[in-house]
Amino acid sequence: MPNASLVGMARPASMLLVWMVLFAATADTVSIQAAETGRPVTVNCDVQNTACRQEISGTEVTFDINPKPVRAMTDLRFRITLTGEQPKALPYIDLGMPGMKMGPNQVFMKTIGAGVYEGVGIIVRCPSGKKIWKASVALPGIGIAEFVFDVIY
Repeated sequence: MPNASLVGMARPASMLLVWMVLFAATADTVSIQAAETGRPVTVNCDVQNTACRQEISGTEVTFDINPKPVRAMTDLRFRITLTGEQPKALPYIDLGMPGMKMGPNQVFMKTIGAGVYEGVGIIVRCPSGKKIWKASVALPGIGIAEFVFDVIY
């Protein structure tokens, strides 16, 4: 009959082994999903230094984040300024990492002036250590502008 204290010690060790295998499988899945896009990641927004601009369907979208430097795990104020056609509903921002499937992280905007919208959100720290993030600015009835930028951890 096995010693009861040895059985008790084996259980945590086996649980640790299971956790390590699951963690390794998850890490492989993330890297495979990132590779599935087949596109290199290109930073198109230097939000650490200035607001970024993009045109979509005749509307100029200016995107900015404050305070600077833009850091993960802090409250950030996101600002969108639109020149031209205005969206049919309030815009919002989907935050994520290029090429990775992530849970929802949306910033809901409020009107603060003509064509100017603000909202507060947090960019989380990625366990992989990657620091390139993407803000997909959804403009209902117009389209989506994507800003890819670096974050400081």
